[in-house]
Amino acid sequence: MITKTLLCACLLLIPATLEYIKEAPIIAEITESCKIYSDKDRNFPIGDLAAGCHAEILEDFSAEVYKINASGALGWVEAEFLNIPPDSPTDKSILTMEQLEDFVAKSSYTSKTDFLILTDIGRQKTHIFKASDPGWSLLKTFDCSTGTNTSPTTRGIFTISERGLWFYSQRLSSGAKYWMRFNGQYLFHSIPMDSNKNIIPGEDIVGEKRSSGCVRLMPNDAKWLYENIPDGSTVVII
Repeated sequence: MITKTLLCACLLLIPATLEYIKEAPIIAEITESCKIYSDKDRNFPIGDLAAGCHAEILEDFSAEVYKINASGALGWVEAEFLNIPPDSPTDKSILTMEQLEDFVAKSSYTSKTDFLILTDIGRQKTHIFKASDPGWSLLKTFDCSTGTNTSPTTRGIFTISERGLWFYSQRLSSGAKYWMRFNGQYLFHSIPMDSNKNIIPGEDIVGEKRSSGCVRLMPNDAKWLYENIPDGSTVVII
């Protein structure tokens, strides 16, 4: 826990470059000096951040408060103190099957099942791999839509933990089919639908950042994922 004022260096965090897929952190600027808290309810301040320093956005809560990493300091900051950059355009470059399989092999990912899911935020692609001898073989690739910069998809290594055929959120006035949980509130699911399970007009788009943090897929792709990928499978979000 941080117990003293944070002297945040005003340095841009440079995303690490991997051989084929670049990490896609969202780097925001602190607009004025502010408190950083250990909890999203902002009950427990753990230090101060200086105006002009930079922080990686890790996750949000209703786009009102953000969990950040500011020079190693992890905590929550109110949205009014963050200048979050606009969404970057989708990287349209295509990776070959050989490049994707080589990337996964060199990253030494493992899974408790015979399947592994890799979501490339930069390219807005979700790749499905199946265990082979040796390594992992590319099985499927789906276009997807991850979270916008103001409501990002969490990055890291996670596990599919539970699933359901349908959910509906009164707060968001939308629902989706074939959901699979990989990190708390973050899910894979179909593109948004209304309470009658009809696709919401204008929301039948994947391939660009559009969601509130979940990974959206076209209904048939979400259905395939739901029916074929077991709980316990590793999920990598880059």
